[in-house]
Order: sequence, then C-alpha cells, then structure tokens
Amino acid sequence: MWPIRLYQPADRSAVRQLCADAAFFGEPLEKFFDGRELFLDYFATYYTDVAGDHLWVAAEDNGSIAGYLMGCPDTYAHDRWLAQHLRQLKRKFLTLHYRGLTPRTLRLIWGYWHLRGPALFDLSLYPAHFHINTRSDLRGHGIGTALLQKYLNQLKDEKICGVHLETTSENKIAVPWYEKLGFELLLSWSSDLYRASVGHSIDLLVYGLKL
Repeated sequence: MWPIRLYQPADRSAVRQLCADAAFFGEPLEKFFDGRELFLDYFATYYTDVAGDHLWVAAEDNGSIAGYLMGCPDTYAHDRWLAQHLRQLKRKFLTLHYRGLTPRTLRLIWGYWHLRGPALFDLSLYPAHFHINTRSDLRGHGIGTALLQKYLNQLKDEKICGVHLETTSENKIAVPWYEKLGFELLLSWSSDLYRASVGHSIDLLVYGLKL
C-alpha cells in the first residue's frame, strides 16, 4: 500500500498532473477540454494553494503520486474564494493568457458558466466536500478507500457534521463505491453539458454523508 500523508507544496506539480490526467471520468482531461492550464487554475488551485491542510496524497518519497483527495471543510469559504479567483481567471482569459482553446472547449466553458441545477440541498448539513482520483493503473488496490478514510477521520476530529461530493452517472465505478460507503443521493438532474464528448445526456449527481 502506498503511504498516505498530507500534501506538501513539493507535490503541487504531480497533483495537478494527475488531476488533469484523470479529469474525464478517470481519463485525461483532453477527452473533453483542451485547456489544461485553465482547467487546473480553476479547479485545483484552491486545494493546492489554500486548503493544503485538507489535501491527502498517496505518495512515495521520490515524489510519485498514486492518488489524491482534495478536501475542504467549509464549502462556503471555498465558494467565496472562487468568486474572487474567477475575476483573475477572467482577466487572464481575456488577455489571451490561455492559448490553444478550441471551439469545443469554448462551448463547454459557456455551457458550464450557464449551468443551472435544481434547488440546492441544505449545505449546513454537509458543509465539507472533496474530489478524489487515483492513477489509472493503480485503481482497485484500496488507495481511494485509504485516502477517503484519512479525510473522514480528519473531519470527525474537527467536529464537521457532514460531507458531500459531486459526480455523474457516467462514473460507473465510483457511484456504487460511494453508495457502499454510506453516501446518500441528495440531488440528481439531467444535463447535456458533456453530450459532445460522450454522445448522450448524463445525470449530474450530488451525494452526502453525515458524520
């Protein structure tokens, strides 16, 4: 079993690489989005640069990363930070900092920006959240379970009352795993956001676990 430990700044590059390499339902980001740097600046920066004390990695001493869990105990804090961060990303986007963005990617950005779901669940019951990934060649070896257990134990020690995650019906392996671990479906709605990449609509899902 790979050692599980808290994130260190030296892990940043490896975590970002794995994040992008597994972003498309476990496959590389480029399956649906051509702007790797833009995606990582939007999606990963908070966890690596702000909330590193809740980011767990399965890592060897040589810096190799087998998996990670990006956690956040306070989703409200994350959302406030992201609102400010988006202003910086918008400026970089408009000044053509992110090059090589294809029409497919621009359409996805537009669709995600205008994405609307059903009424929100009660976030006060599930204030924490997380994102988890393992390297494709190491899945099924218990790395994800070990990462999640570390994080859940941390949240319990911090007296956090609940945690949630977002996934999709396309994530055929992870959804049954979450349900087996006791996560309950909180929200589900159909979306065409990824139709261009998968060829059909999918369900966007939110699962929660009370601690």
